[in-house]
Amino acid sequence: MTVLIMGIMFGSAASSIISILQYFSSEAMLKSFVIWTMGSLMITKSQLIILSPIILIALLISLFSSKILNLIMLGENYAKTMGLNVRNSRIIIFFSTVLMAGSVTAFCGPIAFIGIAVPHISRFIFKTANHNTLTIASILIGSIMMLLSDIISQIPENTNLPINTVTALFGIPVVIFIVIKRRF
Repeated sequence: MTVLIMGIMFGSAASSIISILQYFSSEAMLKSFVIWTMGSLMITKSQLIILSPIILIALLISLFSSKILNLIMLGENYAKTMGLNVRNSRIIIFFSTVLMAGSVTAFCGPIAFIGIAVPHISRFIFKTANHNTLTIASILIGSIMMLLSDIISQIPENTNLPINTVTALFGIPVVIFIVIKRRF
């Protein structure tokens, strides 16, 4: 609950700062910002050189955090009795998540629903809660979904659809299914 509230507060603060920046921006800068918010996998080689090591570090942290996530999933008290420092473990997991999501968003724009839908799809396909399996499955399924979304976004001739529209078409039904499934 605390993470949710903090996320809402950070989102509101960021939205306020963005509104102020938009107010004082030129028309060209506003257009650039709007295009960035639609998401794109079109990044330059120099951007890729910066992005790749950051993602590699965050992925390695994620892969090595699988055992930690499995312990925490069994309950904090159990994890503590197994010798896990829950507070430090949460900080590591939070750092990895922020590093990965923040860096990809900075370079590619906010791409919706992949981060929400893919782990649930992975859990549904592999029918496991083991994070050793789910982390790798989420990486593979997320990559496949992004590639499919990118291919579909490039199908119309002479234009590219915003990738956010395509990922939303994949992700919205998954999220609706999850919400309905949990209610009944």
